[in-house]
Amino acid sequence: MANAAKAYLQGLNDKFSYLGTWLPNGNRRLGDVGVQKGEEWKRVTSLRDLGITFTVRPGTQTIDFTHTSHSGVKLRSKLGGELKAAGATLAEAGIAIEFSEEGSFVFQAASCRTDEIEDQVSLGEALIKLFEQGRWEREWSVIDTLVIAKSATIIVSNSKASMLELDAKTPLQLANLADASAGISVVSQSGDVTRFIAAEGLTPLFKLSRLRKSLLGSLLGAAKPITFGGPGRTDTAGRPSADNALEHVPLEL
Repeated sequence: MANAAKAYLQGLNDKFSYLGTWLPNGNRRLGDVGVQKGEEWKRVTSLRDLGITFTVRPGTQTIDFTHTSHSGVKLRSKLGGELKAAGATLAEAGIAIEFSEEGSFVFQAASCRTDEIEDQVSLGEALIKLFEQGRWEREWSVIDTLVIAKSATIIVSNSKASMLELDAKTPLQLANLADASAGISVVSQSGDVTRFIAAEGLTPLFKLSRLRKSLLGSLLGAAKPITFGGPGRTDTAGRPSADNALEHVPLEL
């Protein structure tokens, strides 16, 4: 499953420039603090538990996030015809989603709201103080942006060959497999598949911020580089200001 998770997370990051939640039903909250190691982000504490209050900037518009891996996925009518058009409607017979590569996936998150921590400068100042007090670890990061989906369908193949057959109670567009009101159900499955079908309230995408590494070096009193050329040539680099204290954590698999 590790290879499938990596392919899924890399695909989401390449498409949306967000980190993906693995497993997709993992509970993420704005202000959660933890450690990112490969495909796993492990929660340790939260800003509020550390005594830091913050204002949430809630998303005012919703958006759909849709992505299918570039290869290894075919959608077919259970009657045998391949479905290619995004607007194609599921027949009463339903559809089969065929996977031919480990890590191939279908990702549809509907009516998503993106919430953010409002004041990044104040957050940076607060994390600097915690670090100076010995209450913030250098490898910690904080969720400062979170995508909350009204409903989502996420299907990831953990094996090189797998298939999922779906039925719906009402006509459904292929682009709307996340519709929770359509009564989508799994009829059969072959191979190893991680699946969440029209699941409500998932937080499938997020961004992390951490204290900038150059700032950590300054706070830790890292040795300054040796300079040559006689007196007067000194290191003039100062401690970065709080408005430049944070950096986003990249995906590192």
